[in-house]
Amino acid sequence: MKIKAIIFDKDGTLLDFDSFWVTVSAYAVREILTKVQTVSISEEEILSALGVHDNSADINGVLCYGTYSQMGREIYRVLKKYGCGISEGETVKLTVKAFHSNADKGIVKPTGDNLPDILRKLKGLGIRLAVVTTDDPFVTDKCLETLRINSFFDAVYTDNGNFPPKPDPFCVDDFCDKTGIGRSEIVMVGDTLTDARFAENSGIRFIGISKNENNKKYLERVTDTVISDIAQVFEILE
Repeated sequence: MKIKAIIFDKDGTLLDFDSFWVTVSAYAVREILTKVQTVSISEEEILSALGVHDNSADINGVLCYGTYSQMGREIYRVLKKYGCGISEGETVKLTVKAFHSNADKGIVKPTGDNLPDILRKLKGLGIRLAVVTTDDPFVTDKCLETLRINSFFDAVYTDNGNFPPKPDPFCVDDFCDKTGIGRSEIVMVGDTLTDARFAENSGIRFIGISKNENNKKYLERVTDTVISDIAQVFEILE
């Protein structure tokens, strides 16, 4: 069956994850600890709770797979352990604000060379392109614009509160309804197990992507196809 559409995850697939999110997270956690006025909790403990170890993010960690709300709840668990007098809801709001206010600290760079040219070539082949991310519209727009790739996508689905995030299949359901493309004609390219579950729930094929050998091992458990560079998607099309 000919592939007519490709749905991309954003972070770790189009955008180099660690360069952006590990950096932003470090600043955001520092801001959160300053706001709650505590010195007994280390930044490293909260970063570890988010899945960041040795300046690298684990694909099984909430920073990779989760929404801001999910990250906020993980941070709340650490704060609660140390007796901080802040509610879960307040922690989630503080988390969103801290990540937004420090978004400019992250380094926005593509996962591979010539990303705009690759997407342009896919569009030239008549392939419809979409992004589905658990990130919110604010940071998503910033990243896609900085990468100079925002104009290539027929649809961009973010965690905007209007529909359930991955791995719920809503976004694929909506994309199929709007484009008339069948599920057998769509592939999902992503770097996390959540992306794999999203593809499975949606009834579409999944292609894993990662340069990290340890993360590749996780992805190889859920798909026969794992690539190291976004340009290799053309081999899949062939």
